[in-house]
Amino acid sequence: MHITIEEIIGKPFTFTKRPEHLPCDMRPLWRCSLILLILSIVGRSGCCSLKKMHVVNWVLKSEQNVASFEFWTLNKESLKPEVRMDPTLDRALELMLAEGFIIRENEKYKIAEKGELCAVKLTALDVFKDESFKLHKLKKGLSETNVNKIFQVG
Repeated sequence: MHITIEEIIGKPFTFTKRPEHLPCDMRPLWRCSLILLILSIVGRSGCCSLKKMHVVNWVLKSEQNVASFEFWTLNKESLKPEVRMDPTLDRALELMLAEGFIIRENEKYKIAEKGELCAVKLTALDVFKDESFKLHKLKKGLSETNVNKIFQVG
């Protein structure tokens, strides 16, 4: 069956305005690259727990989150930051596992050799300059102990 242009033009049609492009922080490749930087910068021996990954991901989402986390690390008696879990991070972690950039060991995610090579290239490109600066700045406060305190009840 062949459709001619006359058949298409002769019928009514509409255009639907679509939303703008997907923001970069919602794109899977951006999130995967961020995971590699998180593991290489704040991971102890390239390892992070899932909780820590979510805390770091949340901190990097806004300056307000950075300020809230910094305030809490300096004043542990203050209110704990309200960390939001992001399902897109979980999906990106699954993708990274499947592609061999990271591995899972003892309930922690660890950067694999393939991931380390990629992280070095990402750092050299300077595309995550702001994120890298924040990660280096907050590295001491992003210990597994502090992360576990955030999720403790009481």
